[in-house]
Amino acid sequence: MITKKTFLTALIVTLALHLAAGARAQQARAKAEDKKAEALKEYAGRYELEVGLIPVSTLDVTAAGTELWVKPSNVKRRRLARKGKDSFTDEVAGTPVRFGRDDEGRVVSLTFTYEGEPYTARRVELPAPSSKGNTTFTLKGHAEASLVVLTGSFNNWNQSQLLFAREGDGWVCRVDLDPGVYQYKFIVDGDWLLDPSNPDTAEDEAGNVNNVIEVKGK
Repeated sequence: MITKKTFLTALIVTLALHLAAGARAQQARAKAEDKKAEALKEYAGRYELEVGLIPVSTLDVTAAGTELWVKPSNVKRRRLARKGKDSFTDEVAGTPVRFGRDDEGRVVSLTFTYEGEPYTARRVELPAPSSKGNTTFTLKGHAEASLVVLTGSFNNWNQSQLLFAREGDGWVCRVDLDPGVYQYKFIVDGDWLLDPSNPDTAEDEAGNVNNVIEVKGK
């Protein structure tokens, strides 16, 4: 005959085992998600195409938890859904995205589709922010931005060379420029914009409007 005490003891043991099993399952899921998140980090970085080839010239890939995102230049970021090893699908465009590796297994390129044609962007290593120089560029706000770049005629419009650093309530980039007149623009998370603090602008040969700065000699 099962007594009330025996029944309660058995019930407590069963509940304890159930809770322990649930905790182990939760830990296993958390461990699996951590492993997935860590694996996605190897794809994060900037990928670059030759300027002028197509409207997309850079693609910034970021890993957020267990999700991978891509931000092509001048368009909103979109999520990448994994389809296989190194292969994903752009959830907005519905087109394939594939990462390439070198002989040592490092991710070095990203192949995507633009207007039905495949293009391969190479991965670039970004330098530290440019903090020293005779010319200072500032940009207020944009607190949510992750990457702000200075580009212009002084560096052949390179989009991954002169990085801003967060400073106060905005961004600052300092560079050494020889005396002369230059055109330039800022790039905030892949989006090109004029310097809001400089009203001087001019059109280049392609019809693009850029800021103008004159650096005078001492």
